[in-house]
Amino acid sequence: MHNPRILIFFLLPGLLISCAPKNGDATLNTYGLHLVDSVRINYLGSLMLKDYDSESDHYLAFNEQEGEVFLIDRTGEIVRQFTLQKDGPDAINGFGLNPSFCGGNICIFADKIFTLDREGKVLNRTSIPYPHYWLVIGGHNAAFSLAEKLIYSKPESAEEGWDPQSTYRKMLEGGPMMEVLDTISGEYYPTMYFPETNAFEQELFYGYPTPLIINQGSHWFLSVSNAMEFHVYTEKEQRLVFQRTVRIPARNTYPDQPVPLEQMDTFFEKNGMIYRSPQIHRFLATKSHFIVFYSKGVSPETKASYDVSIPEERKKLMDQFPMEFAVFDSDFENRSVDISVPKSMVFFSALVDKEDYIVALKDQEYAGVEEDFHTLYRYKLVSEEE
Repeated sequence: MHNPRILIFFLLPGLLISCAPKNGDATLNTYGLHLVDSVRINYLGSLMLKDYDSESDHYLAFNEQEGEVFLIDRTGEIVRQFTLQKDGPDAINGFGLNPSFCGGNICIFADKIFTLDREGKVLNRTSIPYPHYWLVIGGHNAAFSLAEKLIYSKPESAEEGWDPQSTYRKMLEGGPMMEVLDTISGEYYPTMYFPETNAFEQELFYGYPTPLIINQGSHWFLSVSNAMEFHVYTEKEQRLVFQRTVRIPARNTYPDQPVPLEQMDTFFEKNGMIYRSPQIHRFLATKSHFIVFYSKGVSPETKASYDVSIPEERKKLMDQFPMEFAVFDSDFENRSVDISVPKSMVFFSALVDKEDYIVALKDQEYAGVEEDFHTLYRYKLVSEEE
């Protein structure tokens, strides 16, 4: 079985991973993720969690290689399974397809936004209403419902041609990160404007700012690579309105070094052919806490000790990136930071269910096992006060 490999570590059942206050941080608590349960999913192929629906208590999972979509209940039973069509009028093709629940249906962002019912039938195909190209591609692209409208990662207009310097500059000057489309009238408008931040200086290039955008109830969260911070937005009149920026007080971070914007093509080489670190990989909102999973990068000396032109060496270097998480309270005040991620937890697609458990697949490759099924872990966030 081929299970997605991510930068994670092996977890012993029931182990409590925690982080004690350091450097005089007496106000921080000790938190950890405690493994409380696991269920078996009888499926052999590659699988990734994509979304969770609290009303049906179903998980949405996806095998990208085969185009297979699954609805899985809390016992691990596959209650729905269908395959996306690759040819014909209902064909859905694209790199990094990212299916998500969209109201009572499923949305998939490809060359169009496809709306499917939970049996896999294509209900609607919505085109972006102008010529465009994708500044961002892959698994972070997503479409959601916003009232009766669609909201999705905003592509860049192609009407004025390709100008990456101008695109990057416009983002830092407060460009929109998402777009709302009324599928009935065809009207559309931008939203989720990028806020002012001290993380990036004008006229310097910090790498392509691949955004991670997550919706949790009425809150929306945005982060971009090479910045240990995230931005909080709330829904207001079918727009996403900026509320605040929250910085993660992580220790020993190694941000990539910027280059002059006009020399943006040299960024990758300057940073040792490894980039987009540090970065946030996942946001999770429980009933009383907010969890952020992140990587902090590695030192230039560590980078220099690997020949990244060799794929095996590059992979070894990537394995050196520490994967940690921070805990905030419901007001986004930091409660703990730099907590080690459980070692066999595929945290980058973790979800929170209606019972407040953190749910994630087991990474079999890293754990050194090759089972003919998947395991779904349930964790509880616990602190020294509990």
